[in-house]
Amino acid sequence: MKSCLPFLIALASSHLAAAQTTTSPLPATDKEAIVATLQHFQKNLNDHKFSEMVEYTTPDVTAINIVGMLWEGEPAVQKGHQVVFDKLYKDVRFPPMNVAALSLRPLTPDVVLVVRGSKPLPPGVPPHPQTANTTVLVKRQGRWLIAAFQNTLVDAKAAADDPTLAKE
Repeated sequence: MKSCLPFLIALASSHLAAAQTTTSPLPATDKEAIVATLQHFQKNLNDHKFSEMVEYTTPDVTAINIVGMLWEGEPAVQKGHQVVFDKLYKDVRFPPMNVAALSLRPLTPDVVLVVRGSKPLPPGVPPHPQTANTTVLVKRQGRWLIAAFQNTLVDAKAAADDPTLAKE
């Protein structure tokens, strides 16, 4: 029995580690709720009613905007968006979100990472024609809320030299 004990501990540890890193597929109801949260944010990009952010973000939400400004907490994230969109994006209409292009990856049953690949911005929007972003959502009291997000400008020249896409 003593000789089996290290083996049993190693076996149990490997199963515990696997359980901690493996998540179940996202239930359809969660996916629908996550998409609805993201679509509400998308709606606010067009109507500029960022006071609604309290409905779909956590109070401690963190955002890094398209030019690298770090905004922490719902009041700062809301104010930042309101000011920037009222000035820079006043007459810009963003297209509907392409739900099929979303990559939803559950990290835990209550935390999901959403990645949206490079997407074109409407014509005339400074300073670059494409962005990509990541968003972390958490499930609190049955609701999916945005806890953090980053929007990144895509440098077309650098993207053309992406080593992960290079043919070998």
